[in-house]
Amino acid sequence: MSTLDDMLKWQNALNQNLLLSSKEEIKAFTKYKLSSGQEIEYGYGWHLKNISGIPTREHGESIFGFKSMAVYIPSEDIYVLGFSNCDCNSPTKLVKDMAKLALENLKNN
Repeated sequence: MSTLDDMLKWQNALNQNLLLSSKEEIKAFTKYKLSSGQEIEYGYGWHLKNISGIPTREHGESIFGFKSMAVYIPSEDIYVLGFSNCDCNSPTKLVKDMAKLALENLKNN
């Protein structure tokens, strides 16, 4: 279990290479190919996707009645995080929508 403040500390530590070296970070945030040659949108623990063509790093969790979802947009240093205390409601769509809205607001300002 964690808090929003703890998760921000985690993200800041990742950004400052306190948890991973630069070399490890490249490995963690690189898309890989399966033995079939198919590229997957997954690094070492993070989904590597995009919102409107802008790369994102996404990670969700679920345990004993709790769910979380985080979307980080490195190029804009935007971090959106959502928690749910009911495993019947995933925050994934809401968090992704909020990240998209944050990007749209940057473009319009």
